[in-house]
Amino acid sequence: MNQGMSSVAGPYLSVVVTTRNDDHGGDPLKRLQAFVNTFDAQCRRTGLDAEVVVVEWNPPADRPRLYDLIRVPPSCAFALRFIEVPSSLHDRLQHADVLPLFQMIAKNVGIRRARGRFILSTNIDIIFSNDLVEQLASGKLVQGRHYRVDRHDIQPEFPVDGSLDEQMAYCQTHQLRLHTRAGTHPVDRFGRISAAACDIAESPCVTLGDGWHVREGDAKHGFHRWAMEEARFVLDRTAAPNLARDVVLDVDIEPNPYQPGSWVEIEIASGQTVLARSRVTGRSTIRIRLDDDVARHDLVLSVQSSSGGRDCLPLFERRRHLCFRVHRIQMNKAATHVYDMTRWRRPRRSLKVTMDHTPAGVDVISDAREYSYCAEYGPFQSQADREYEFLLEYVPVQGRFTIGVLDEGIDTWRPSSCSEIREGDASLLRVSADIPRGAIFWLMISNNHVNGHGVSRFVLRRLSGSVPAAQLACHRRVSLPIRLRTAANHAIYPLIRPLRRLRQAVSARDYSRARRKFERKIINESRRLRELDAEVQTLKPLTELASVQRHLRDHRPHDLHQNASGDFQLLAREHWLDLRGFAEFATYSMNIDGLFESVADAAGLEEHMFEMPSCIYHLEHEKGSGWTPEGEALLKRRMAESGITWLDASAVHIWSAYMLWLRRPMIFNGSDWGFGDQTLPETTLQSVAANR
Repeated sequence: MNQGMSSVAGPYLSVVVTTRNDDHGGDPLKRLQAFVNTFDAQCRRTGLDAEVVVVEWNPPADRPRLYDLIRVPPSCAFALRFIEVPSSLHDRLQHADVLPLFQMIAKNVGIRRARGRFILSTNIDIIFSNDLVEQLASGKLVQGRHYRVDRHDIQPEFPVDGSLDEQMAYCQTHQLRLHTRAGTHPVDRFGRISAAACDIAESPCVTLGDGWHVREGDAKHGFHRWAMEEARFVLDRTAAPNLARDVVLDVDIEPNPYQPGSWVEIEIASGQTVLARSRVTGRSTIRIRLDDDVARHDLVLSVQSSSGGRDCLPLFERRRHLCFRVHRIQMNKAATHVYDMTRWRRPRRSLKVTMDHTPAGVDVISDAREYSYCAEYGPFQSQADREYEFLLEYVPVQGRFTIGVLDEGIDTWRPSSCSEIREGDASLLRVSADIPRGAIFWLMISNNHVNGHGVSRFVLRRLSGSVPAAQLACHRRVSLPIRLRTAANHAIYPLIRPLRRLRQAVSARDYSRARRKFERKIINESRRLRELDAEVQTLKPLTELASVQRHLRDHRPHDLHQNASGDFQLLAREHWLDLRGFAEFATYSMNIDGLFESVADAAGLEEHMFEMPSCIYHLEHEKGSGWTPEGEALLKRRMAESGITWLDASAVHIWSAYMLWLRRPMIFNGSDWGFGDQTLPETTLQSVAANR
C-alpha cells in the first residue's frame, strides 16, 4: 500500500510539525522540546488521544537526527513519530541551494502520513493553552469545519522543564503581540491591547479592548482605526488626577469614507446604560459628559445600523466590518465658562450678512460666497502659552458653517482643530488652538455651504470656553482691527486705479514679444501632447484590466482569519486529502497558509474560531527568521538577496475571488503531493498502545 494513504486505525488527533537540526529561528531543538513537554502534560490532564508527527526535512549530514536528541517524557501520552525527507528529495526543488526547509511541502509530508481522524497543522514553536486542549479533548470536532484560533507571541525564555502551571503562567504574563482576524496588535505583558505611540487613544486614561482593527494612517494625515460591530474601551480617570471632575468624553467618528452618502448609527453604552446614540453622516464627534462619581467606565461602541458600503471599499479589502472608523477617543475638561452672546458682531467686510440678536440666540444669514465671513467674536488676548478650547452650540437652519481662530497680529489663521460634536440632541462645533502669550485673536465664523456657493442660516445659542472670558480680555489698545484695515483698503482703492491702468498701457509694448513667446510655448506643448498620445497607445492593453477590477469587486473574498494561519489549521483528515494539502510552491512559505484558508472556504468548509481563553502561544524567534512587524523589512531583504520568491497577498486575493466565481476550490497539487509516491524513513519513539 502507498505509504501516503495508510488506512491503519489511528488516534483522534494528529498534530503535524516540521523542523530540522540547525539554527533556524534560534535553537529549534529547545522549541520542539518545549512543545513536546507541554503537550504531553496537557494530554495527560485531559486524556486527549493524539499523535505528534515531526517531519525532519533535509537533515544536515554533519548533525545527529532529532529523534536522537529529543528527550521523550516518561510514558509519553502520545505517539511521537519522526518522518525524514532526505536531501536527495530536497535537492529536486528550485531554490534548494538557498532555502534549506520548504515548510509547507514538509507539512504536506506529515499530513499525508498522519493517522488521526482530525489533523492539526502547526509549528514547533507553538504552545497550546490548557483551554484549547480541553476543547480538542472534548470530542466535539466535526467534519465540514476549518478550525482557527488567535495567536499570542510571547518572550522566548520559556520554562521548558517547568510544571504545566508554571508554563501557562509564563505564557499569560510574558506576551508581546496578538495576531487576530483584525490584524496584529501590540499588547502589554498580560495580553491587553496597547495603544501605539501615536494612536486614536492618546491619553493614558483610555485603554482599547476587543473589536478594533489595527492602527492605520500616518503622522501627516492623522491616524485612525476601523471598528467592528462592537468595539470596547476602558476609561480610568485615576490615571490622570486633573480629570477627576467636569470631564467629557469625545469620540471622533467617520462613516465609511469610500461610500458616497454613507452613514452609521452608533450607540455608546456602559453596561446596560446607553450614554449616547447618534446617526453620523459625516465626520463628527460624539460627546458624553461623564459622571464625576464614577472613576472607571467599561464602554462598548456598537453599530445599530449603517449604509453598509462594503462594495465601495478598496479593491483588495475583504474585511466585512468596515462601515466606520474612529479618529480619536479623548477625555477633556468640559468648556464650562459661558461667554456673553451679545458680543457676536457682523464683520464689516461682509456687507450682505444679516445678524439678529434674539432671545433664542443670534440668528445669522450668511453671504452666498464660499468661505465668506459671517460673524466674529473678540478680540481676545492670550495670557499664557496654552491651548484654548471653545465650544459653540447652534441650531442649523440652512447650509452649514465653520469656525476658526484668526490672529490679529499676523493677519492669518492660527492652526486649530475644528470638529462637529453631537451631545444629545444638541449640535456643537469645537475649536481648539495653541495660542502664544500676548497674541490677540478672534473667533471667526465662515460660510461653508455644502454646494460651495449658497446662503447658510443658523442660530448661535451658546458659546463656552476652557477659561473664563475675563482671562481673555484684551487690556491694550488694538492698533488697527482687521475690519478697519479692510475698510481703509476700500477707501484707498479708487486712488490706485489710475496707476494700474498706466501699468497696463506700458505693458502693451511687450505684447508682440509675449505673443511670440506664447506661440513657441504652444508648439512645444503640442509636441509634448503627441508624445503623451504615443505613450497612451502603448498603455491601451491596460484598459482590459477594467473587467478584472469588476470581477474582483463582484466576487470580493470572504473575511477569513488568515493572520498567522500557518500556526493553527485543523480539519478532518478527509478534507486535507480531498484538497491535497498546501500548495507546493518551491518558494518561501509566506501566504501559502492563507491561500489554503481560501481553498478550504471555496470547498464549503465553515471557518470556526476557538475564542479566548482558547488560544496558542508563539515563542518569539530571531528577527528576520520569520515574520514579525519589526523584522519584516529584514526578512524580505534577506529573501530578495537570496533570489527567493514568495506568494504575494494580492495574488491570494485574486485567486480567492476566482474560486468564488468558479464556485469550487482550486487544487494546486498533483496526486503525488507530499511525496506520496515515495517511501520515507520513519522512526517512532513512543507507541500510544503502550500507554493504554
